[in-house]
Amino acid sequence: MSLSQYPFLLTRHDHVDHPRQPDPRPTTSSEESARVYQARADSVFQEWGFRAPAPAIGEGPEDYRRELAIRAKRQLPYGHEMRIKNLRKLPRDVFEAFEPQIYQACREAAKRPDSAAPGELREVVKVNPLNGHKEITFLGREHFVREMGRPGRLVVSFLHRFNTSGVAFR
Repeated sequence: MSLSQYPFLLTRHDHVDHPRQPDPRPTTSSEESARVYQARADSVFQEWGFRAPAPAIGEGPEDYRRELAIRAKRQLPYGHEMRIKNLRKLPRDVFEAFEPQIYQACREAAKRPDSAAPGELREVVKVNPLNGHKEITFLGREHFVREMGRPGRLVVSFLHRFNTSGVAFR
């Protein structure tokens, strides 16, 4: 008995054994290198809660690489030593030395509580690749419970008229 005689018994999974058609669009080495740069930036930007954008049409891989590094640099706090570099004007060999340092500094800055704007909390979602468990952490300068507390009051005077030795206060 053949299942092809009974098409209503076939499920979507029965058609998986057909070979997948290759992508008709040929890939170039510049597209492949841009994908490598995008994957590298995605690993850093994921900790900030966004993804690296795709390269623009006609954008060279080196320009795209620099744009991703500039986006990573913008995530650094003001006054950081890596933030002051002008990456567009750096020679290629110097840029290649600075790029991993910028990504590492961006990765470290994503874990700091002062990376969120004052008065705001930043949500960081981490997914465990082994079991798919999603862990959500909030980073911010102030804890959300602080607003629920009672504000401090100014002490004007004490009700005690005598100190511990029995002498009166003036």
